[in-house]
This record gives sequence, structure tokens and C-alpha cells, in this order.
Amino acid sequence: MPVQAEALATTSPEHLRACLQAVGLLGEPLGEGRYAVGEAFLSLVCFLGCSPDIELTPQADKPFCYVQLPQTAEAVTLELIRKPPVSTASWVLVGNVHEAEAVPDAALLDALESASGCRWKYAYRR
Repeated sequence: MPVQAEALATTSPEHLRACLQAVGLLGEPLGEGRYAVGEAFLSLVCFLGCSPDIELTPQADKPFCYVQLPQTAEAVTLELIRKPPVSTASWVLVGNVHEAEAVPDAALLDALESASGCRWKYAYRR
């Protein structure tokens, strides 16, 4: 379902948020660590296929894409599709994107690596 990036090293939630705001992935805060997608979202997340069915504008009655970040430095266990579960405190989740419908652009992964000092990977979460 959502695209998820994870790192083995811990990056503070504030540092992660600042990095993603600087590159334009994050839009307005929606609460509970969720954000509307930012102006650079479509440049930083590559959608596969000819016409993905995604809604970028937050709506009360329809699922929409959002970005979720950790609110604390505590590790969480993420159940992934076709991969073993991973426990990490540094992650970025893009919600309401179907499995294998999108991948993070190299620019996004590079920005995360620069901010955290470690290589990031992506997976799809259950």
C-alpha cells in the first residue's frame, strides 16, 4: 500500500521533518505526524504506469496521498510486503499509494542520506 523508506541509524524526527520540508515533500500539517504532500511531491515520488489513481488534495470523503513521519525517536516495527518486518525509529511513509505504484526518486533518497548520514531503502507496507 504505502511507500516507506527506512534507515538503520536514527535521525531525530525534527531533523527528518526539516529535511523533507526543505526539499518540498511536505505540505501543510494535518496532525499526528501527517502532512499533505508538498509542491515537489510529484518530482520526488515517481509513479509507474500511465495513469495512477491518486488524490493529492486532502479531502474529508475521499482517500488522498499524505506523508507521515515519526513523532518520537522510539523504534516501531513495520510489517512489509514481501520482506521481513523491520524495526526502525527513522522512517517516512507515503500513504494511499498502492503497492508497486510508486518509488522514491533518487533525489529524495539522496536528501535523506545527506540528512541522516546513512543510506535509505524503500519498501511497501501492509
